[in-house]
Amino acid sequence: MGKIDFAGESFCAGLDGVTIQSKGSRLLGGLYRAAGQGPRPTAILLHGLPGVEKNLDIAYALRDAGWNCLYFHYRGSWGSEGAFSLAGRQDDLLAAAKWLKEQPCVDADRLVLIGHSAGGYLALMAGAMDTGFRAMVALCPLASPARAPLPLETFNEFAGMLHGVSGEELRSQWQALPALDAHADRLRGRSLLMLTGRQDELFPPRHYAPLLAAVPTMEWHEFADGDHCLSLCRQEAVRRILAWLAAQVTQWR
Repeated sequence: MGKIDFAGESFCAGLDGVTIQSKGSRLLGGLYRAAGQGPRPTAILLHGLPGVEKNLDIAYALRDAGWNCLYFHYRGSWGSEGAFSLAGRQDDLLAAAKWLKEQPCVDADRLVLIGHSAGGYLALMAGAMDTGFRAMVALCPLASPARAPLPLETFNEFAGMLHGVSGEELRSQWQALPALDAHADRLRGRSLLMLTGRQDELFPPRHYAPLLAAVPTMEWHEFADGDHCLSLCRQEAVRRILAWLAAQVTQWR
């Protein structure tokens, strides 16, 4: 994927620590700022639950390809203020998008979402609700809590890395999330890429069958040796994301 050039102010590549206000709490993050002329297309990275995998290899690759990339931590996670909740992540994402649109290096009309696991769920759900996001990429996303009934021990482990939420509360919040299939009418026709792993221990291939049937327009690739973090196929996953986004940008012009 080559550099993307737009007329206007010149920006230098860099990494800026950022703070974003969401519902009275300060979110921590970083903006990988691309070099180039004029405002750049920009991706927002959404980590999962609790978010041990940050997917920053994607951020570096995007910056090298001429994209800005923002990562941030939801309220109550990884040093951000406030109490964590799965529903609250939507407000945090909207606050991050609002902040991005105010930055001179960001093309506000070319924002995309890239999420992993529960962050992939958020990317697809937010994209379904807000057409201001031009494209969505989901890596091993949660598609339906009913098809992923995790044990309480797992939620207790997750809660131990978060602030202001118990394992029981996390489990209840998880179970209350609607399936992405229920919003298939809003997803069909949108620019969607989903990457999954056949060896995913949390969300195996059968987890995605109803979503793929409901949204046949979604571009999908399954890595035969991919686990939940696509550990053995990261480079190929990044290449696919970059190539797919390059094709999207061509269509936006």
